[in-house]
Amino acid sequence: MKRILVLAVSILVMSCAVAYTSTMTPVIRDMDRGLNSEAIARLKEVFPDSTGRDRLLYLMELGNLARYSGQQSISQAVLLRADRLCDDLRGTDLGQQAQSMVTSDLALDFRGADYEKVFINYCLASSYAASGNIEDAVVEARRVNEKLKEINTHYEANPNRYTDDAFVRYFMGVLYEMDGDYDDALISYRLALATYDSTYAEEYHLPAPQQLKSDAMRLAHYNGFESLFSTFENLWPGLNWQGSGPSADMGEIVAVIELGNISSRRASDYTVYYDDRLYSLALPVIPDFPRRRVTGSLSAGGRTAGIFLVEDLNGIARKNLEDEAARNVVRATARLAVKAGLANLGENLTEQLTNNENVGSGVGLILSIIGAATEQADLRAWLTLPAQIQMARLQVPPGTWPVSVTINGRSYTHEPVAVEAGKITLIFLREDI
Repeated sequence: MKRILVLAVSILVMSCAVAYTSTMTPVIRDMDRGLNSEAIARLKEVFPDSTGRDRLLYLMELGNLARYSGQQSISQAVLLRADRLCDDLRGTDLGQQAQSMVTSDLALDFRGADYEKVFINYCLASSYAASGNIEDAVVEARRVNEKLKEINTHYEANPNRYTDDAFVRYFMGVLYEMDGDYDDALISYRLALATYDSTYAEEYHLPAPQQLKSDAMRLAHYNGFESLFSTFENLWPGLNWQGSGPSADMGEIVAVIELGNISSRRASDYTVYYDDRLYSLALPVIPDFPRRRVTGSLSAGGRTAGIFLVEDLNGIARKNLEDEAARNVVRATARLAVKAGLANLGENLTEQLTNNENVGSGVGLILSIIGAATEQADLRAWLTLPAQIQMARLQVPPGTWPVSVTINGRSYTHEPVAVEAGKITLIFLREDI
């Protein structure tokens, strides 16, 4: 029996598949060095399954890398496929569910976390905007509305904490402003404010940025909503909103700055040997750590504005996984019971066939080892997303201006941008931190 146990432990160690986190390490390394084309080639080389159960994840990673590399037409085509596939993966596949009960959750199609589904449309909208197609960017912004409604409907009885996305709402407002739809822009800003002041402040310790309050006041005044403007004045006395946004003789540069890499999942494994059986439980976790503090500024046209935090994707991912934890534990426990039952069944059948208790016990142990060896935490997650997103809004005179960004003391240069009076020029940057 001891020999069987030693052999079993060896099988258990050898059978552990390479975690998705490890698979993506060289891709993320290339991306952090700014080698986005190399990162795309590496992704295609190392991705474990680009056509099967990880198809959605592959499309997410590929589409985002293409966006970062400036290949916007490719990014849009890939992310649109991801969005359609996301819709197709609704419902339950009973065959996969049955297989997952005797192996692990890796037998299930990757369907994406709620925030990942929403960020497909953010990435699409930002890709369209980066290529100057504001009309299609606005379409994707409206698609976000639909997804958020679906999320809230799905979790009506037991909602996750991620029921809305304040940053995406804010970004939608910027797009509506660029499209001349100032009513919808104001609505988006107000929805963003409401989400920041509730879920984001409570769960992610991220209150509404002062700039967003200025933008809401500015549009309330512009749209002639005197009662709403008066309400804002009472809420935020002394807030200087007049020096922001585009005006008759000034334009505005809005920068969306994606920083760092979202935290990867890690496996929390529990394996015990008890009563001639090996039992294993494996769950995904994201370690809790302080949010990295970032300071910086955006400069152009002889003017400077500070950057401000609008999204903590690390915090969102961690809370989202915590919300899933109870469901993960229930599935893992049920799977453990199924595997234990199969081991007992194998032992009993072998003992009946051989009339040998020792042989039956050995078969039961081996089956329990196989069950433990196939138990793996599902570490799949969209890893090319940033850790956090900062924004800056800078009012500048019309003209073509070189742009520089300073982040934690390091300076980065963006190509010159053309600014028109009364209009917003939107730019995107990605930097490692």
